[in-house]
Formats: sequence, C-alpha cells, structure tokens
Amino acid sequence: MQPMTIGSAAADIGSQISDNAFQGLQAAATASTSLTSLLPAGGEEVSAQAAMSFAADGARMIALNQAAQEELARAGAALIDIARMYADVDAHAAGLLLGAALR
Repeated sequence: MQPMTIGSAAADIGSQISDNAFQGLQAAATASTSLTSLLPAGGEEVSAQAAMSFAADGARMIALNQAAQEELARAGAALIDIARMYADVDAHAAGLLLGAALR
C-alpha cells in the first residue's frame, strides 16, 4: 500500500527552494563587483555620471535580489517545517490506531 502523505514531497520541494535561494545569493555576491565597480568609458563628466548611475542601479538590483532570495529561503524552510509537522501528526495518529488495534 502506498502512503497517503505529501510530507516527503513537501520537504524535498522546500529543500530545493532553499538550495535555489542559496545559489541565487551566491550569484548575486559574485556579480556585485562587476555591477558596482564599472569604470567610466572616458574622462569626461558624462561618462563618470553614467558609471555612477549604473553602479547605483546595480546596487539596488542586488539588494532587491537579496531580499527576494531570502524570502525564498524562508518559504523553503516553512515547507520543510510543515512537512515535519505533518509527519509528526501522522506518526502520532498511526501510533494511536495501532495501539487501538492491538487491544
């Protein structure tokens, strides 16, 4: 008989979401230097302002990405916790049923 629980699947999905969030944070850390330290194309004021604007936009996008990845990590952790709670309740209910059947 196949178990009628989604606990293991939910835990696997939660783990994958958390792993993806961690990879996203690593990718942002790797990209941050390239996005925030652009040298001006020329020595004039327009190039300097464009480089500063690009760096500021890059920093904002990195911050936004970090917030999104942290939220994904929290969602993954919540799924793992939910799966654990379901497994605990299922195990307790099975114990009660088995105990009643043995009487």
